[in-house]
Amino acid sequence: MRAVVTRPGAGRAWLADIPRPAIQRPDEALVQMLRVGVCGTDRHVIARPASASRALPDGDDYLVLGHEAVGRVVQVGEDVRTVRVGDLVVPTVRRGCAECVACAEGQADLCFTGKIRERGIVGLHGFLAELIVDQEDHLIRIPEELAEVAPLVESLCTPEKALRRIGNARAHLPTDGAVLGGVARALVTGSGPIAILAVLALRLRGVATWMLARQPATGPAARLAENCGATYVCLSDVDLEAPQAGIGAFDAIIEATGAAELSVAMVDALAPNGVLDLVGGPPERKAVPIQAAALGAMVGRNLTVLGSVNANTADWQAAVTDLSDMGRQFPGAVQAIITDVLSMSDVDLAFGRTPGQIKAVIDIDSGG
Repeated sequence: MRAVVTRPGAGRAWLADIPRPAIQRPDEALVQMLRVGVCGTDRHVIARPASASRALPDGDDYLVLGHEAVGRVVQVGEDVRTVRVGDLVVPTVRRGCAECVACAEGQADLCFTGKIRERGIVGLHGFLAELIVDQEDHLIRIPEELAEVAPLVESLCTPEKALRRIGNARAHLPTDGAVLGGVARALVTGSGPIAILAVLALRLRGVATWMLARQPATGPAARLAENCGATYVCLSDVDLEAPQAGIGAFDAIIEATGAAELSVAMVDALAPNGVLDLVGGPPERKAVPIQAAALGAMVGRNLTVLGSVNANTADWQAAVTDLSDMGRQFPGAVQAIITDVLSMSDVDLAFGRTPGQIKAVIDIDSGG
């Protein structure tokens, strides 16, 4: 069958013919893949060599890419109960270490050992293939209305986890059960799919939301933000040495750029009892200066800094629910995030960087 594969560090991906998968266990399902998203993680996998901690799947000298996907169940094992033939499903990505209590409880995103594997990223084949097999516990049923946009579920589950953790961090505050522990003003940094979906998720909850990014105010991310009632601010208009002077203080900030300097600067944009959740990790090792006063402010203003990595089953399920609600409350907004639809033969184009692109997806059944 056709699949898009790479060897980590090869610097490119290509279309290959690989063996067709088959159900091996009674709790597995065979899924015909329909649409797979492309993101920066795929580009990192292509560029970075494999290592002991980033191994190839057992017995293979290649890795099938793709971790943002939707497909339709075409066959189930005899013990499968939660999905049926014909169901639309989104497969989750992270697989536990089989050693720690977090993974045993189905929360591989909180793994204590770090020995996780991720489909299409580390140690396991991904979803950019005509067929996949997975256990039913890793398949999230979705409504038919989400078929075209379902690759965004994977992107959205990261903000879902961030919002859950922000709410947990503020749960002790005397806010009488207000949303997210009383978050009245929120800021999201970045203009990629995760940032845009975080803005939509906050607006879905009625939170006054600002978006801070490099794009001009006439760009597509700004239009998407403003169409859902958020306020867009160009990064060039803000003094990062004193961000509150330009945009005020925020009860919650989701930092989705992965830029270390911006992550540090956002501590100064937090209001008392504020929470900064980092969902984009800087890939490079470099020193970033931080003012000692910023650490003092964390103490004096009871600030919290978190890091959230994608995500457990509850977050995936919340993403499905919210994506449906976004479609109803902000018509056209979710669809506008997908700017490029490609075929499997468009490998070089898919993993390049196209001006104006927000999210590219590959249609598996497009005949490419």
